[in-house]
Amino acid sequence: MFCIIAIVALLLYIFFDVNYFIRVGFTILTGRLFEKKSSVRDTTTIYGLCTTQDIDIMLRHMNNARFVRDLDFARFHFYDRTGIYERIKAVNGHALQGASSIRYRRTIPMFSAYKIETKLVYWEDKTLFIEQKFITLNDGFVRAIVLSRQNLLETDVSALLDNADDKPECPEEIKHWLESIEISSARLRKKD
Repeated sequence: MFCIIAIVALLLYIFFDVNYFIRVGFTILTGRLFEKKSSVRDTTTIYGLCTTQDIDIMLRHMNNARFVRDLDFARFHFYDRTGIYERIKAVNGHALQGASSIRYRRTIPMFSAYKIETKLVYWEDKTLFIEQKFITLNDGFVRAIVLSRQNLLETDVSALLDNADDKPECPEEIKHWLESIEISSARLRKKD
């Protein structure tokens, strides 16, 4: 019996990123057990530690792929704590990462604790714009800042947000970022 369990576990680890799914479950579960619900205008926070599984080839600091991976956990946590996920699910909708822009300011050294703050900064009819910050706990320094564009499928912002018409002013960096995305899209359309 032990042999069968070991083989199944080994196969799961070979064919699936089991640690990813465990971390998603852990992040959502701890949020539900230990944190109150948040408003969509609130900032949510998760915590992490740069371990030996997160470091780059220089064996000193977090690699770029781990930054992006941790953004998923923080975004899922934000969706769950704010109720956005429930509302998307209720209308059989989906939210897909449409674009992201990350600016690395400093590395996160190995064995450093950090937090990721996530907040909704702007929205359009079919799009949510989320800002996320990696902040090291020992010095409070913003190590990386990320903007992501979440495209909504089979739903729209008015179904997800109670005061969808009361949206904030579009931040300047998002205006420029959207222009950049449009220029890139137009160039790619010409090639197609």
